[in-house]
Amino acid sequence: MEVLRQNYLFWRLVHYLVIEEKMRVIEISPDQKQVWLEKDQEGNPAVIRVFRADIDWSKWLKEDIEKAKKSFQKAKRFVAAKKAPFYNVYVSPYPPIDNWNDAAKKQADYPGMSMSTYVIASSNTAEESDRVEDLLKDLQTKSHWKDMEYVSEDVELETQHLIREVKKTAEERTQRERSLFLYGKPILTTILLICILSVYFIVEQQGGSTNITTLIDFGAKYNPAIIDGEWWRLLTAMFLHIGFLHLFMNSLALYFLGGAVERIYGTFRFFFIYLTAGLFGSAASFAFNEQISAGASGAIFGCFGALLYFGLIHKKLFFRTMGTSVIVILIINLSFGFLVPMVDNGAHIGGLIGGFIASAFLHLPKHRQHVRQLLFLAAALVAGAGLFAYGFVNEDKGSTPLVQLQMGQELLEEGEYEDARPLIESAIEEGEERPEAFFLLAYAEANLEMYEEARGNLEQAIDLRPEFHEAHYNLALVYRELGELDEARDSVERALELEPDEELYQNLAEDLEE
Repeated sequence: MEVLRQNYLFWRLVHYLVIEEKMRVIEISPDQKQVWLEKDQEGNPAVIRVFRADIDWSKWLKEDIEKAKKSFQKAKRFVAAKKAPFYNVYVSPYPPIDNWNDAAKKQADYPGMSMSTYVIASSNTAEESDRVEDLLKDLQTKSHWKDMEYVSEDVELETQHLIREVKKTAEERTQRERSLFLYGKPILTTILLICILSVYFIVEQQGGSTNITTLIDFGAKYNPAIIDGEWWRLLTAMFLHIGFLHLFMNSLALYFLGGAVERIYGTFRFFFIYLTAGLFGSAASFAFNEQISAGASGAIFGCFGALLYFGLIHKKLFFRTMGTSVIVILIINLSFGFLVPMVDNGAHIGGLIGGFIASAFLHLPKHRQHVRQLLFLAAALVAGAGLFAYGFVNEDKGSTPLVQLQMGQELLEEGEYEDARPLIESAIEEGEERPEAFFLLAYAEANLEMYEEARGNLEQAIDLRPEFHEAHYNLALVYRELGELDEARDSVERALELEPDEELYQNLAEDLEE
């Protein structure tokens, strides 16, 4: 009978903590003798292990406390507050025969742990009740434990009733939490991936995704064109990617992050969040960065913003599940953007802010609406319009002369010499003074019959790199056009010294001799 009474006391205590104090059930052991609970109240967290045990000797108690410490370290993975104190509670028909007080006293010296042990063991109901009151006082619960009374004559039947209620409450809470992550299905995520892959395939067929002029033709973010009225590039840039690695990384991120956000927010909300974040990212890139850019990175960082908003609303659930991983990955990506100059971190940060604001305006499904959502809508409109407007007046955008040089080279390959020349000149003026830059500029000028200018730039290229045999050969061609044949022969001979097997150089040398 005493064992039945202690079973009832054990489950009544668990029932009280779960039903009255709203604690979360972490785990119930298969034999139903051990229950792990989390008190997740703001500012007052705790992890409680309630163990129904028949304790004979203090040695067993000491050994079990050591096992409990190790189990607690593992249990911390499933709780929001990683530094929550640990309460180790034993319910037993009788205390250990020998002295057990030293084993059960508060443990504060274990690394990363504050642990208190309670042994509730007495045949005296009043003493048991006092011991439970001490535990609840330590837990800072809102209400008090009442003297235990048998609810019915059948203690075992009443115990089973308590077990069912605890399990039902735990299951209902789990289902509610799970439903927050399973509101929608990743339908739009799949459609977006198909669109992005299709656009990449088309661009590859039309000139290549790493060809700057092709990217501009297909709608990449190109500031001069946007200033001229092609604002739609803020949208089309979201579907373009520069090279396979860029496509692969963004597609992978969209699959996981976009899928998670669409499941939490639903398809319609995800569409709004993705679109808003992408436009914010493009607008921020337009406002702060001169370089040509493309990609879904801004929209993907908007997914980070949406997850952070979810974490703001469901803080404990967020950190208990994915919160730490999301924040760590976000920090790594932002840090990478600051360290690598070619990464458009303005677009990333703009997308992150845009996604957060869009999520705050829409709010989570099946949640109470708030007036502050209108404030977030106003903030989104003002911030978006402000970024776009700032792009027209900001003259201190981060520029990349190397991109301009690459664009000029691609235009030269297409025979667009007049368009290529100002781009290359601008790159040189902004500090891109490598010999290849002067060589390309001279090539454009030579084809525009600007031979004097071409000669000066080729001589500059050779001064920077004397072994630049292509520059010597082209300088010979320019000298020939200028009628300076002796200088032309000297230049082509120098080119042959550096590259004696080049047939073009040999042919030019023969022509000049004749």
